[in-house]
Amino acid sequence: SPLALARAGLRAYRIGARAGRVVAGGLRRRWGRRLMSTSREVFDLATKRAHRDRAAVAYSDGQYDYLKDEVARRLTDRLNDVSPTKKFPVAVDLGSLSGHVRKSLADFTATNKGIEELHQLELSELMLHRDHGMHHPEGVDVSYSVWGEETELPFAANSVDVVFSSMALHWVNDLPGVFKEVNRILKPDGVFLGAMLGGETLQELRSSFAIAELERYGGVANHLSPFVRDSEIGGLVQGAGFNLPTADSDLLTVRYPDMFTMMEHLRGMGETNSTFIRRNLTSMESFLAAASAYQELYTDDDGLLEATFHVIYLIGWKPHSSQQQPDERGSGSTRLTTTLEELAAELQQDPQNPKRE
Repeated sequence: SPLALARAGLRAYRIGARAGRVVAGGLRRRWGRRLMSTSREVFDLATKRAHRDRAAVAYSDGQYDYLKDEVARRLTDRLNDVSPTKKFPVAVDLGSLSGHVRKSLADFTATNKGIEELHQLELSELMLHRDHGMHHPEGVDVSYSVWGEETELPFAANSVDVVFSSMALHWVNDLPGVFKEVNRILKPDGVFLGAMLGGETLQELRSSFAIAELERYGGVANHLSPFVRDSEIGGLVQGAGFNLPTADSDLLTVRYPDMFTMMEHLRGMGETNSTFIRRNLTSMESFLAAASAYQELYTDDDGLLEATFHVIYLIGWKPHSSQQQPDERGSGSTRLTTTLEELAAELQQDPQNPKRE
């Protein structure tokens, strides 16, 4: 019956979670001092490291890499678009995971953009080395280093040409601090390209749990992590000292046979909740009710569940004299009020003017 299948899926989900907790440890180097105090932290980095360790060990074949591979490919493609002739010899991948950016650079981009060094920094040592030595772009010197995601970057100021960060920034507590560190290590006219999950990610799962728990308990527990909104990214990038900040986003829809399969994929990606205020134990009743609500509200014509991944892409350039600069305040030669008055007069003379629309 559907109820029996749901219960079996839930048991498999929980057994996988318990088994995944048993992972090998390892020495992890910490770079520099922390960028912020713990009193403002939202995400538990020790838990996030454990999630990535578990994913690296339990799903070492990369079967759940599909989303991160696709986002990394779209991110590195942007490097070919932002400056067709500029070369970027020294590159950093911030939060490299198992090397999705490295894999996406292994074709045209690394050669076309003159990349000679790629330095990968990752929170989880097991995830960092999962595919060690694989997918190296030809002629590129690749390094692997563990980085705490909340500490200073291990590079001198003005020493890096391009910094990538693909699908890692949404777990960082101090985004302004990390952005300022990226700005510090970039050379003048260096570029920062990032991709992170945004506010509409897994909205279907979030609302399904909300419906299930409001009906039963009169309140909602925190099952998913908070995500940044599109409108906030430009200000964060500009506030860190970057010029010409731009941001755009994609809504990627992935389809799954049921909610428990989707949650297994999230675990395989290392993308399960790691907030300090998360609920560690969720009742079977809540799971089954959420799965039922999801099935009722968010299925396509083929009966598959739809899951939205909202990916925000950002670009920022370290200031340089060659970049386009805004005119000084007050240097305009025409007053806005004059322009508006002229337009109003034009529209009054010709009621059929298409500018009325």
